[in-house]
Amino acid sequence: MRMGKSEAQANAEALDRRTRTYADEHAESWQVRFDRPTHEPKSLRGYVNELRDAYEAECPSRLHRHDVDGGGTPAFTVAFEAWLEGSDRGPFRDCIRGMARSADERTRRRASIVGRLVIGGVSAVDAARMNGVPAWCAEIVAYDAVRVTWRRYCSTPIARSSALAKVEAIA
Repeated sequence: MRMGKSEAQANAEALDRRTRTYADEHAESWQVRFDRPTHEPKSLRGYVNELRDAYEAECPSRLHRHDVDGGGTPAFTVAFEAWLEGSDRGPFRDCIRGMARSADERTRRRASIVGRLVIGGVSAVDAARMNGVPAWCAEIVAYDAVRVTWRRYCSTPIARSSALAKVEAIA
């Protein structure tokens, strides 16, 4: 009758486990993916928060250079000036700009609603109403606009614009 592993076998297995990491086992057991499309928001507020975060993340972290401009105030960096002027620097602005230039009127209207909501800071209902949507369905239309924009933003590859290349070359 066998009672378990021998002491030599147990020691050999312990030595073998000492040299391995748990990374492979951890990777095999980890089933949750952390990419954005698997964690789509479930509410209007969730979509708005995600899109506002995306917009804010595109603002350059460095706003001023070390020198001063002609008026004696700190001069803006080239990247921040381009951001202020509304260049298509960044994936969110590129997504909104592409939607605004679409041949489809629904897509253009969605871009307008999301632009007013995310960049302009107005409420979802007000953003939809500013685009001629009746009050009784403004929230539903705004929800559709942010949902479609969020999905488009998350699935569109980031286009590297010539303006971005110029800004990075100068900065």
